[in-house]
Amino acid sequence: MRIELCFCLLVTLFSCFPCSIYSQNIDPSEFFQNLTCLTHDTEYLLCTWDTPLPTDSEVVYHVCYSSSEPQVCFQTNQSLLEIDFKAFGINVIRIKATTDLGPVEITLQKTMHDVPFVPYAPEIVSLTSNYLSDTLYATWHWNTSGCLDGVELKFEIQILRGENLDVVTTESVISVCAQNNTRFPWSWVSDVPLLCTSHSVRVRCFVNEEHYFGDLKWSQWSRMRTVYGSSEVDVMYPDEKVVAVGSNVTFCCIVKEGMTITSIQYNSKGVTPFKLGKNASAIRLKNMSMSIESGDNLFCNTREDAYEAGMGESAYPIGTVVFVGYPPDKLRNFTCETRDLKKINCTWDFGRTTGLYGHRKTIYVLHESISGKNVSCNEEECTWLDFSAIKNQNLYNFSLTASNPLGQSEAFLALNLTEQIYLWPPREFTVRESSPTQVSLSWKLNGRFALLMLLCEIQTNLSNGGTRTRNVTFSGLDDGFYNYSIANLRPFHSYEFRVRCASVDPFWKWGDWSVLKKHHTSPAAPSRKPDIWREVTGGSEQRTITVYWKPFSTNEANGPVRSYKVSWKPLESNAEQKSSLLSALHSRAQINVSGDKEDYEVSVAAINDAGLSPAARITTAELPNDAVEMERQIGSAEGINITWHWDRNVSCGHVVQWTPAFRSHASTLLWNRLPSHRTSAFIHSDQFLAGIRYNISVFGCKENKYQLFKMLTGYTQELSPKIAPNLTVEGTTSNSVRIKWNAVPEDTLQGFLQGYLVYIMKQDNDTSASNFRDLDSGKIMKNITNPKQMNLTIGDLQGGTSYYLGVRAYTRGGKGPISFINVVTNDNAIGLILAILIPIVVAVLLGILASTICYRKREWIKETFYPEIPNPENSKALQFQKNANEGNKNVKVLEMNPCTPNNVEVLQTVPKVLDTELNSPSTVDLIKLPEDGLETDESHTVISYCPSATNEDTSGVLVDGSGTSSQVVYIDVQSMYQPQANPEDDVENGLDNGGYKPQMQLTINTVKMDSHEPAADLLPEAAGYRPQENLASWPADSPGSPTSMENASFGSPCSVNSRHFLIPPVDDKDSLKLTHAGWSITSLFHNKQEG
Repeated sequence: MRIELCFCLLVTLFSCFPCSIYSQNIDPSEFFQNLTCLTHDTEYLLCTWDTPLPTDSEVVYHVCYSSSEPQVCFQTNQSLLEIDFKAFGINVIRIKATTDLGPVEITLQKTMHDVPFVPYAPEIVSLTSNYLSDTLYATWHWNTSGCLDGVELKFEIQILRGENLDVVTTESVISVCAQNNTRFPWSWVSDVPLLCTSHSVRVRCFVNEEHYFGDLKWSQWSRMRTVYGSSEVDVMYPDEKVVAVGSNVTFCCIVKEGMTITSIQYNSKGVTPFKLGKNASAIRLKNMSMSIESGDNLFCNTREDAYEAGMGESAYPIGTVVFVGYPPDKLRNFTCETRDLKKINCTWDFGRTTGLYGHRKTIYVLHESISGKNVSCNEEECTWLDFSAIKNQNLYNFSLTASNPLGQSEAFLALNLTEQIYLWPPREFTVRESSPTQVSLSWKLNGRFALLMLLCEIQTNLSNGGTRTRNVTFSGLDDGFYNYSIANLRPFHSYEFRVRCASVDPFWKWGDWSVLKKHHTSPAAPSRKPDIWREVTGGSEQRTITVYWKPFSTNEANGPVRSYKVSWKPLESNAEQKSSLLSALHSRAQINVSGDKEDYEVSVAAINDAGLSPAARITTAELPNDAVEMERQIGSAEGINITWHWDRNVSCGHVVQWTPAFRSHASTLLWNRLPSHRTSAFIHSDQFLAGIRYNISVFGCKENKYQLFKMLTGYTQELSPKIAPNLTVEGTTSNSVRIKWNAVPEDTLQGFLQGYLVYIMKQDNDTSASNFRDLDSGKIMKNITNPKQMNLTIGDLQGGTSYYLGVRAYTRGGKGPISFINVVTNDNAIGLILAILIPIVVAVLLGILASTICYRKREWIKETFYPEIPNPENSKALQFQKNANEGNKNVKVLEMNPCTPNNVEVLQTVPKVLDTELNSPSTVDLIKLPEDGLETDESHTVISYCPSATNEDTSGVLVDGSGTSSQVVYIDVQSMYQPQANPEDDVENGLDNGGYKPQMQLTINTVKMDSHEPAADLLPEAAGYRPQENLASWPADSPGSPTSMENASFGSPCSVNSRHFLIPPVDDKDSLKLTHAGWSITSLFHNKQEG
């Protein structure tokens, strides 16, 4: 520890001193160029430098160096020096160069920190190649003096390819320095065939010296070694190579000078190649899949360089084949056994197929190491290998090898031959019958088994599907026969037999089964007596004993039953026994006993081809019971459980009998026999039908006499009733209905009746019988839980209303179908009378009230709705101007617009025509019949009317009816009820100056009453109707004139040929009402219609 501390102090001290350079004429830094110092082994220091002097210059170097030891000096003329190196000290070096230019001197101080450690360069001593596996093998030598044992060494190997020395990869090898190990081997598999191009290798070293404080550097590269490719041309590599599936393989093509590789094809698919050299190109195929049996083809297409210039030949192919497959799979389940101690059979699982064929397929070799014998086969031929057993040798050591060009697989097995015996199937197997219940079996085994114990398994298959096996041990024989008898078989049954054997000690596995042999045993007499029961029916005078028996099953009959023998005799008398023979189709027999009160003993025996069965006996004697009552019981889905009290006197068992309560014939009776100690029985549901009621009876046997213990009736599963009750109506009222129904027959109930459901539905427009059938529980009116109730009164109904009524029965199993009926309740008489009288009374009262009001207001109603004479003052059309008389005579009060001709209908109750009208030719001509030609009432007259189309005043009178078809005839209303003046006087009085003038203002001075011919010159002036427009021209006594307004008389229009007014004056109002009351009312409505 003290020495290391001193060393560190010295290094720190001297590192502060700069190098001393002494030169007189030349700068040392320019003379000692590229001065470097290093060590290869930490023992020697190697320093080198370059000088600017010519190489032929003579330079002498005086070197002196020292550390802790005395200084050492020497002289050399080389520009390098190798001196002792003190790694843990300060090395002072002084170099003085004597040249023609003068001396140059430099002093160096070197420690471990200043000197890098550079190991010796390795030396490749050998480089070889395996062209089949494309593997390079290299060995190099390295001087181990530069390291201590145990120091880690790292070698870096660089592989270069082709003439351009392209670096392919750089690999590292880790090793440990050992003074006795100076050679280091290495191998590398090329991804490019070595025959395609040259491959070069060089190596360098790195020493991981942890205790060296200076820089650790890689050594120089070793001298390069090269392996050259093939010198052949126009070839492809690799040739017929076998590779594993999934491999990446490189194929190259080498051509001669002057040729160019255009493409390389793999399975007719072109692949672009890459250059390996001047005359070599390659492609790399990745993850190759299994090839076809003959291999996959590759082609290299080439052409001469001169072909592009129009000279030379075109491309020609160069090819090879590649085989892609699998190495042998791992050998699994390799086992060997013997079947006869003569040959050993070895088998294994071949695994996946290799995909290689021909001489590349897998070869299997079985080798036995003790005897040294081998047997072999190839993949296509063998499924196992047979090895002949060696006499007196029981132990064998086997090895199985599977190999092909891609690899191999091995498996090993040690075998004791006597412990692994797998026997052949027995041969010559036969079955012989000894009796209906016994057979004898015989078979032969081939092999040398004289010193072994064998175990044989005999299998017997029954006709019902059952199987029984027997294991029997035999002493082994050499190719011998073995026999065995099987007893206790069933007569008249079919059997199948087969046998297999194995070695006993130790047991390996059963051998193969023999062929299956069938055998049918002979029939035998039934071995047990039939199961019988009896039933006694009828009275004391006529009794019938019905005997039932259960047919034998196939296992019990021992052969087909041909008939049954039924025998009977009285118990107390010595009468001869009677017998009857019935065919096998019968399962009961009836024995009629007339007037006989004795008890009988009945026996039944079955007969088949082999004999008679034991007879079953039963008596008809019965013991009295204590009034056993019928009880109800409901079972479950599994069946019915029955219990009874224990009776110590029961000596010969119990009988449980059940039969449908409504059976159609006696053959449906069933029974079970139970031991005497039993007090319960469970009858499974497969003995019953759902919805069927059964009567169950329990009998106890006391000294062959039977006593009734219990009677039950019930179901295992209740269902809903099959039919509906028969529903009828007993009576109806206005608010109730009484219905009744018949009980549902018990054989259709399918369960115990729980009651009835009564439904009611009021019939509406959308209610029908089909809706009623779909009623749910929400429509139930009443649930009758008393099954004995068969009627019901339904109240609170509406009178005269239709209802649907329905009834259905129900059990615990559900509701039965519904029976429905339609009923209408009686009408309510009081309500009907009230419904009629109330509207009548209301109408009468309203009529009286309306009449009273109308009577009191009659005057107002009359004046308001239909006055006898309308008031002209209330008419806006007849309101005249106050100064109309002062104006122009042509001023018109009312102007009618032209219109097309219309029909004016005048209603007259009494066709009364005044003389003025009769004498007027206009009147005669203006009266026309209706245009439609229909028949009309005599009181109706249709007058054609058209107002004037012009405003010109005219004078004269139209006397021709042909020219007045559009004129309205106006008559003086007063003149109709007063004495008429002479028409001639009217003309003379100047009718045109007083009274009313129509709108046309026609003059009548020239009218001749006696003449019926119209004036021709007046026709153009007849242009319609105008009301009176000149009030001053009215006569003073004219109704409606200004001087007569006090009389409330208004001028009325008159006919062109008459001066009579159409509206009567006020003074004649009474006479008008008396004489023409009907006309006034008609006119009122007529005027309203026109308005």
